[in-house]
Amino acid sequence: MVAQVPKGSPVVPVEAIVEVLKAIADPTRFQILYAVSSQERGVGELAEIVGAHVASVSQHLAKLRAAGLVSSRRDGTRIFYRAANQHVAGLMAEAGLLTGYVTGVIEPPDDGPAPPREAAAGVGWQLLPGRLRPASS
Repeated sequence: MVAQVPKGSPVVPVEAIVEVLKAIADPTRFQILYAVSSQERGVGELAEIVGAHVASVSQHLAKLRAAGLVSSRRDGTRIFYRAANQHVAGLMAEAGLLTGYVTGVIEPPDDGPAPPREAAAGVGWQLLPGRLRPASS
């Protein structure tokens, strides 16, 4: 699956992409992000899901919010968190599938090797030195 990139999308520095991936690259943050990618949840509920203290979960949520991966809303004294957009859920699903494939836990589909770079260039991103930009169609 190749992400469809809207025409006119700006160039994305590779460092920015790596920072987003770093925010996810913690087992607790990954579980929190997975939990909020399907529905809105409160901090207490998230603490129960991941088996951590509320204060710890709040710190992890702050990092995910700083990375732009979650958003929140206040209802009285409670704060509820959800994925910042629908692409978060897609990223979590793809990460799980890819990990299953490379670890051998999931049998990869028999759809052949990855397409040549030229064939995929019109549907996703083009890698340039130190940045990505939308591929031209």
